[in-house]
Amino acid sequence: MAEPQSGTPLATVLVDPDGRIQRWSDGARALTGYPDQEVIGRDAALLADRTRLRGGALVQALLRTAGSLHTDWLRCRDGTCRSVTWHSVPVPLATGTGLLAVAVPEARVTSQGHPVTLDRLLHCSPVGLAVADTELRFVYVNKTYAHVHRIPVEQHLGRSVLEVLDLPDPEAMEKLLRRIVDRGETVENLRVAANRPDGDPYEVLGNLFPLHGPDGRVMGVAALVYELTEGGDEFLDTAHGRRRLELLGRVSARLGQGLDPRTVATELVAACVPGFAEAVEVDLLESAAQPTADSFDTRAAESGAQPAAPPEPLFHPLNLTSGASRPRPEDELPQPRPTLRAAAQCVSSAQPVAFETAKKDGSALHGMAVPLIAVGRMIGAVTFLRQVEAFSSEDILLAREIAARTATAIDNALLYRRERLAALALQRHLLPTQLPSAKWFQLAYRYRPAEDDSLAGGDWYDAVALPGGRIGLGIGDVIGHGVGAAAAMGCYRSSVHALLAVGLPPGQLLTRLDGLFAGIDGELAATCTCVVYDGGVGRCRIALAGHPPPLLVMPDGSVAVLGCEPGPPVGMGLHDVYADEEYRVPPGSLIVLYTDGMIEDRKAVLDLDQGIALLSRAVRDPKAPLDEICDAMTAVRPASSADDAALLVARLGRL
Repeated sequence: MAEPQSGTPLATVLVDPDGRIQRWSDGARALTGYPDQEVIGRDAALLADRTRLRGGALVQALLRTAGSLHTDWLRCRDGTCRSVTWHSVPVPLATGTGLLAVAVPEARVTSQGHPVTLDRLLHCSPVGLAVADTELRFVYVNKTYAHVHRIPVEQHLGRSVLEVLDLPDPEAMEKLLRRIVDRGETVENLRVAANRPDGDPYEVLGNLFPLHGPDGRVMGVAALVYELTEGGDEFLDTAHGRRRLELLGRVSARLGQGLDPRTVATELVAACVPGFAEAVEVDLLESAAQPTADSFDTRAAESGAQPAAPPEPLFHPLNLTSGASRPRPEDELPQPRPTLRAAAQCVSSAQPVAFETAKKDGSALHGMAVPLIAVGRMIGAVTFLRQVEAFSSEDILLAREIAARTATAIDNALLYRRERLAALALQRHLLPTQLPSAKWFQLAYRYRPAEDDSLAGGDWYDAVALPGGRIGLGIGDVIGHGVGAAAAMGCYRSSVHALLAVGLPPGQLLTRLDGLFAGIDGELAATCTCVVYDGGVGRCRIALAGHPPPLLVMPDGSVAVLGCEPGPPVGMGLHDVYADEEYRVPPGSLIVLYTDGMIEDRKAVLDLDQGIALLSRAVRDPKAPLDEICDAMTAVRPASSADDAALLVARLGRL
């Protein structure tokens, strides 16, 4: 076996199939300190730092990865550990397949650049560099890092970070390092105080980040350390200023993504954890969620007047539990309950309140409660919690800026929530709650609000029993959203109801409807479909105003699209004359009227024809109960639909 160019004997070990060491080279003795007589015939697990395998099981495990390069901890005779890179080679022996382990000289391990150059670069860097493995043991330390701590390089290697460094709160540092290993987090501009071996205190500023292997898993923790001297304050101020701007930018970007108070709280937590705090809790005053004339005004607190808020205010906790689905603005807020005393104090005083509390394990938890004030009105509190260090005066100033932006976002979400609830309530009261019925026809309907955070739409439906064995059907969609669209929907529905009741044919009805609303300031346009069915002759007349055509489902299950010459939406001031079309309807057939929210998706993956075809295939059995048919059609509605949807299904017979 040739020796490396440096002249150092090559470390080789031969292990038999039972895991016993059979050959031990001079290089292995120099590497580990073990003489031949202490290792020959013993189990190879003697050299492993941490393994549960012994004997043949260890050899079989190593043979499965034979031929590859390994980096492991090697247990030496003096009890220390060394990081060694080695090759495993299977060797046929009389008793079976054994293993030859060959340690790789350090000069051959590095493949990126000249090894001597890289080594000099790392060791001569003016910034302290260190690497620890997933067990938090040092595997590399450069001279600058060792000089900062006044501890020789060799006293770092193989030892735990917490064992080497004299830190005031080692448990907090261990949890921080564990987060980096377990979650892959990065901690920037961390300021840490420690004591040197001679008792001299010092302070460093460092960045900690994970080292990822080729498979993406975390292999260890790297640290870049800068000692803070008399000239280090300026560097620290610059780092703090950059961190503050980055955090505020991150908070502002995330807070703009939610139209619900709970979504705003979730985005705030995502922006502040773990960079600024380990946990964030957002509490909304019950009086702010439902504002009254007695809502707490911060100007009264600042003037010294007695606040109108109750002595023990109740709060809605806005933090979502893990795994909870994204709430809609109209959903009920969590039940109000008392919150932390510090949060209640900061609401009463309109000032930040710093506090400390103890966790179950006895460690200290530093907290800071900051009031949420929007347009001079107290709406709640946000509480920041962390364990590494107490919040400084600069942190309090930063927290107040974060709270101000959060309060504005939550207040906007509350305004949006109230408008959406008002629009939904108005729409719910304007839609018919009961439709006519007779022996020769049956009706069923469904209405679904938009699945996302858009305001209530203007979809509507209606049916009118007419003299002479006829039934009039109408469905429409006001263009727009919000309270205005809901109010316009009520006007259109009542007008169509009245025009159907006087017996106008569908084409004339839409022409008259367009004339009623054309030119009215502030009125919204709308699409509409009108159908009049005559049960005596089994025929229907249909007219369309920019609306998707109805479907006719025959008793045998076949489906036809009842198209006609479509006119523009009504209320646009075009004074169009709408035509209608007549169709024969076999007894027992279904006529399906729907709005575009039933067939369109937000991503525009489906075109109009595809959406109609998908809806028509939902009817498996035309003779099934109408409620089952409505549910089946609602189930195929595109999940990403950004609009509300209305559906009206009529089963038509003969007199």
